[in-house]
Amino acid sequence: MWHIVKKIPLKISGDLLANTDLQVSIHKLVWNLFITPSTFEEQWKLLIDDLNLSDHHWLTEIYAIREQWVPCYFREIQWCCLMKTTSRCESSNSLFKVNTSHANTLVQFLLCFGTALDRQRKTQLELDIETSTTTPKMPEKLPLEIHASKIYTHKIFLEVQKEIYRGMRQCYITSSSEIDGVKKFNIAHTNKRFKVVNNYVVDFNAHDTTVSCSCMGFTRVGYLCRHAFCVFRYNQVELIPDKYLPARWMRNVLPDRVHDISNRYSAEDDEESVIRRNMFELLTECADRLRHKPDCLNSLLVQLKDIKDKVFKEFPSEPSCNSKRSIKSELVGQPDTVDVTIKPPTGIRNKG
Repeated sequence: MWHIVKKIPLKISGDLLANTDLQVSIHKLVWNLFITPSTFEEQWKLLIDDLNLSDHHWLTEIYAIREQWVPCYFREIQWCCLMKTTSRCESSNSLFKVNTSHANTLVQFLLCFGTALDRQRKTQLELDIETSTTTPKMPEKLPLEIHASKIYTHKIFLEVQKEIYRGMRQCYITSSSEIDGVKKFNIAHTNKRFKVVNNYVVDFNAHDTTVSCSCMGFTRVGYLCRHAFCVFRYNQVELIPDKYLPARWMRNVLPDRVHDISNRYSAEDDEESVIRRNMFELLTECADRLRHKPDCLNSLLVQLKDIKDKVFKEFPSEPSCNSKRSIKSELVGQPDTVDVTIKPPTGIRNKG
């Protein structure tokens, strides 16, 4: 889609492109995620007829394959808005081209692959820390907004926050009805100038808080649309239902083992080593959560000292396994009591 829209100035040149808003109109029409296929076809025909471009060869060709590139034809495909162009291969190239080249051997490529993964893990950890230690701005402090800030990552929360506010300011209910316990709301969708540009139907079941919108926003992007939030506000729903919280957008969606040292280095995976690593990770998470809170950190420190005193009281002497000899044996993987017999070599020859 991006490549087709980018070619408009090359395919339609001259006074027509310079003296009309053709390019802007096509952009708005093609990138509109809320219209239906029938609406797109009607508006496209009106636009082309108005500019006398019905005989334009290139426009006729791309319109004939509109099902392959116009977003409104993919409304029923889950997550369809996450991949709008050749993003898959471009993102892969961007990931590897910094660390590798076409001249690398297989071993060099594997080393570069590991470096790329470490960079991704580092970025993921930085974003996780930002999400867990900071609070986004919430001017209205709506219950739905507060709930969303606690469950979504920061980036997705900002998108959901926009939908919540637009559902409050740019959408309103024009009529409603109820059939078999399911409420049907007609929602007027307005633009920034509060002019109604479209109407949508939202079905809402108050019994199990099930909601569905004719714009199919949840199917396309994975979070609820402004029309659904408008209905939630009207029905005083203060929490986003769990069924509309896909794991992809949640905090801490990645399991802890992804960042575990055992997945990056040749760390020991015996039961004791795993328990020790889990202890260190829990302590680190608690310390990160209490950043810039000296009183809470001091309270945690007091609790740790109490645990230490209890452990040292129960085990007053240092265990023999902590001796240097035992630690070296564990690192080498051989007991220190192995008898080694060295025999003189046969066939000794002195120089000359």
